[in-house]
Amino acid sequence: MRKLIKPFIYLISLMMLGTSIAIMKNTSLGMASWDALSTNFYEGIHVMYTVFSLVLSVLLIGFAYLISWKKPDIKMIIPVIISTIIGFAIDLALLFVPNVSELHIIINYLYLILAMILISIALNVIIYCGYTLPALEQFTMAISNRLKISFGKAKLLGELLAFILSIVFGLIFHHQSEFFFIGQTTIIVLLFIGMTIDLLQKPTYKLLGRII
Repeated sequence: MRKLIKPFIYLISLMMLGTSIAIMKNTSLGMASWDALSTNFYEGIHVMYTVFSLVLSVLLIGFAYLISWKKPDIKMIIPVIISTIIGFAIDLALLFVPNVSELHIIINYLYLILAMILISIALNVIIYCGYTLPALEQFTMAISNRLKISFGKAKLLGELLAFILSIVFGLIFHHQSEFFFIGQTTIIVLLFIGMTIDLLQKPTYKLLGRII
């Protein structure tokens, strides 16, 4: 029975990650860097989100393998599948997570803070369990291992990359009037998600050490 605890917690953390992203989407504060990048492509060439997400996941895994100097193999498809599962979790969560975009700005900020905390906990749980990471986090982990920095700092670099790409492709697609779909969430997540992940690592690992 104890052997089932770790995979169960892993699956719960994937659902938590999807739910936290849904919470973030249900504010009036905009979107995170990678979502802004996706929106620039969606509005620029009208490619479906699901299609672009799949392509982006494949590209991120490819770069993760390249950064890690690993040869391509069949296992590359697993993070893409995990990312797809999280996508379904987001869609499911959007059905029941209350939308606060019309409420007071303070409520929106509290929603965003809650989402960042849940994302940080979920990612630390996934890493602790040692199972396959989603494509984006696999890319982040490759940066972390290559540069020998914490996962949180690597997450900051990843968000910064997406931020820059959002501006670059926003200029290409002439999205200046939409500010490249960059909003308050983009900046806040860019500045603080990495720090939040690192701050919550020890307490999350300590709790998991008692459970698993």
